[in-house]
Amino acid sequence: MGSGGHNVSMVEVPWAELDDETFARFYREVLVPSFPPEELVDLDGLRPTAGAFGTVVLRDGEPVAGALGDLFPDSGVLLLSYLAVRPGLRAGGFGGKLLGAELARWRQRAPEALILAEVEDPRAHAAGPHGDPVARLRFYDRLGARLLPLWYFQPALRPGADRVRGMLLIAWAPSGDVVEADVVARFLDEYVGASDDTDDPEYEALRAQLSAWPDGKLPLWPLSRLPNAPRP
Repeated sequence: MGSGGHNVSMVEVPWAELDDETFARFYREVLVPSFPPEELVDLDGLRPTAGAFGTVVLRDGEPVAGALGDLFPDSGVLLLSYLAVRPGLRAGGFGGKLLGAELARWRQRAPEALILAEVEDPRAHAAGPHGDPVARLRFYDRLGARLLPLWYFQPALRPGADRVRGMLLIAWAPSGDVVEADVVARFLDEYVGASDDTDDPEYEALRAQLSAWPDGKLPLWPLSRLPNAPRP
């Protein structure tokens, strides 16, 4: 990634190698302005685990951007948990260069992984201080993401928080225009699902959508198809 200016030092640091103080600044100064509170885990919950996927970009030692991912071992899914650029640096393609490079690194480490990301559905979320859902979909479309045909909600990420409804799952598949429903089901069980002894009709309805597609395969749609998709 280029320096973006004369005598400006830009360094990409693997998430797992970032010191605690710098990561805390990244959380406060880059992530917090970029996401509504209900879509952001707390700082302690975001500490990297062994084998974490992700990079934080430092400019002259200050955190300015990052892409963080979680690997779900039962399904082999890689979730792009957070992509954020410091306010004031969001124009000019900085985020696209970062994510493009990060996806290439992830694909090299896990060539068969299905990479997913959660984004706000612009039919349910208006533009606001944390971004424009329409512009965000255009951004991911340029980077090759496709839409999973599911009515999705994000699980509660903080104690006492509610689920975030009106969300989409987008995907970068290792090959082809379909994904295995079983892979998505295992991911949903790992990430979203309730315990076996808890009645959760909302989650059951989400998971039941997987059986609507023949041969156990979900198609991947162009993101441009979203405006014409029916509301549930």
